[in-house]
Amino acid sequence: MEQRLVEELTLDNGLQIYFYDCSRRIAGDRWYVKLLAQIPVKTDEDRFEKLGGTPGLYGEFLELTGGAPNFELHKERNFVDEREKDAVFEAILAELKEHALHYLSHKNFADQFLKKEIQSFLEKRKWYKDQ
Repeated sequence: MEQRLVEELTLDNGLQIYFYDCSRRIAGDRWYVKLLAQIPVKTDEDRFEKLGGTPGLYGEFLELTGGAPNFELHKERNFVDEREKDAVFEAILAELKEHALHYLSHKNFADQFLKKEIQSFLEKRKWYKDQ
């Protein structure tokens, strides 16, 4: 899937958010309009362990997440007329900014997201190790 960076913002909590246009033509003059918002959340071994990670598994966690887990938010509309696709994308972007940026800018957002990612990593690891 092709993605085109359309905007980048620094949130109040210091995190960077990237907005991508991942839209594509479906058939004829119809489009699948998709916005991807992505926030890379960096961590280190101390923070990993402080947020619930098992000592010694930090390297495995980094390998699984590609160096930093990404919070992702997708918004999409299907079967959009080609003449309306840019306006639809802009409306989706404006709506996301209006309703989600306050939550994503919260000072505890990164730690809460990392806790969830670490917990998910440990559960998946346990499940695969028990096989």
